[in-house]
This record gives sequence, structure tokens and C-alpha cells, in this order.
Amino acid sequence: MASTVRRAFRWRSVFGAVWEHQNHYQQRRQKQKQKQEREQATARHRSSSGAARRRSVAEALREAGADMVALQNVRAEEGRGMRPLSELAEGLGMRYVFAESWAPEYGNAVLSRWPIKRWNARRLADHFDFRNVMRATIEVPGAGEVNLYCTHLDHLDEGLRMKQVDSILRFADGHHHILAGGLNALDASDYSADRWAAIAKYHEEIGKPPPKSEVMRHLKAKRYVDAKGFAGGRDAGLVVVPNGQDVQGTCKYGTRVDYILASPNSPYSFVPGSYAVVPSMGTSDHHIVMVDVAVAARRRRRRRVVKVTNKSSARGIFAD
Repeated sequence: MASTVRRAFRWRSVFGAVWEHQNHYQQRRQKQKQKQEREQATARHRSSSGAARRRSVAEALREAGADMVALQNVRAEEGRGMRPLSELAEGLGMRYVFAESWAPEYGNAVLSRWPIKRWNARRLADHFDFRNVMRATIEVPGAGEVNLYCTHLDHLDEGLRMKQVDSILRFADGHHHILAGGLNALDASDYSADRWAAIAKYHEEIGKPPPKSEVMRHLKAKRYVDAKGFAGGRDAGLVVVPNGQDVQGTCKYGTRVDYILASPNSPYSFVPGSYAVVPSMGTSDHHIVMVDVAVAARRRRRRRVVKVTNKSSARGIFAD
């Protein structure tokens, strides 16, 4: 059946989740026993009252059922007895790689159940830009190498975002890939005229630049495929769609700024009905974006189902 054949593998884009995990990591370690007792009591109380319990990052990712995960705004300090990112990966049975941005201690990470063969990272825009794009090349059983790009673009300046996107395109150099992360860009087609005007008014009130959509127009012109076009079919626990737009928001402002995109003419295809935005339930100020992806098997015309395996970390190189 189609659902069996096309359910090849899936990954999730989660913005900022590990930042929250790290932010309270040391306190949790120091007071682990007391906190566990409080959480158990709280869980019993909330279970009896029917209230939703705040999830951990590991729980959120485990519930998402991801085989590959792109994380942005990660703080992954491995010192002073703290191993937040590596422990998260170990708990999920995944390998991981982390690319520190040129802002101290923060960066992007990719987790995968399959072997990560190699990775590297590139500074975006110019030598003064602390943000990066990371490319992780993952060996998918039966389908070969898959390039997963993880990035987090500037949150204010659309002109700078355009430079950053062009840097990503040069970095890709025509190779097939999936691009996932916090692009912090808007797609005007997501919103009605009234909704766009409301967004512009809100930006003015909080001192942000007017909303623009050049980045997404540029990527569409380059024939990138937006996973959002494959929404539907997931009814439980989804983020509510704000009035005046045809898509679920991915951040606390109700707009869509986090994306999963397939590069032009790639062997990757998004499974119809599999795209969804799921509440992060306190693990992040952005929601979980997820989609199922089918990959064409090597030297075959038909699609192939592939499944998952196990473990740890690797080193990479940065390219300017």
C-alpha cells in the first residue's frame, strides 16, 4: 500500500528546545532527587485532574518519533559535569553532531538514528556573522547518503537573511539536500491581507522591522519544495491555525518561521498528509515541525522503506 511504501524515514525540526534543557541542567543535576519527587507528585496530581504535564525535551522528541532531528539555538556545553546534548542523544539512542556558532557556546545540532558519516559547517553571510549552517551527511540504509542542512538565520534583518540564504546555496553547490531550521522568514502566501497587516502592526508595536517575504520568494524561485504543502492527516495535538492564515504558526507570535525544505530536483519527497506542527509544551518557545520523507533507493526506480539504528558523536570541519 502507498502508506507502507512511502513511509521511508522522518525527521523533526525543533527550535531552541535544547537551550531550555541546558538552561536548567545544572540545577536539575544538583537537586535531581528532590525534583523527581516533586515531579512524581505533580504528575499524579495532574493525571488525576486531567491537566497536561510539561514535557522534557527527550519526551517531546521521543513522542515525535523522529529518525533525524535538526536543533537550533543549542547550548551544548560539555563541562563541569554537564553533558546535556550528549545525554539527550544517548537517551534517544541517537548519534549527534554539534556546530558551535561564533556566539559562544550556542549553535546547531543534528541527531540521527543512522550513522553520520561526516559533517562540516560554514559561517553565514560574512566573517562578522556569528551564525552558521551545518551539513550532516547521513547514511540511510538502502537509500545511500542524505545531506541534512541545519541552520538558524537572523531574526530581524531580511536583507541579512537574504545574504545568509545565498551563502547556504553556495555551500550546497547544487548537491541535493534537506534544509531544516529557524529561517525566521515569512511566506506571504500563508497569510490573508488582513492578517499580514496585523503582523505589520504588531512588529511596529514591539519595535521590529516590517514583515517581508523576500527570502521565501527567493527559495521558491530556486524551486525548493516546502514540506508545509504536504499537511493534513494528523489531527491530534496540532497547533491551532490563527485567523487569517492557512498554516499553523511555529512560534509564540503565531507566524510560521521554521521550515523543512527539499532542494530542487532531489530524490527526497515529502509524504502527503505527514507535515504537522505540534506544540512543544514548554520545551521551547517554538513548536515542533515534522514531516515524513521518502527517499528513492539507489539504482532503483521504486521507493523504498528504510528503518533505524543506534548511537554517538563525530567531529567536523568549519569552512569560511
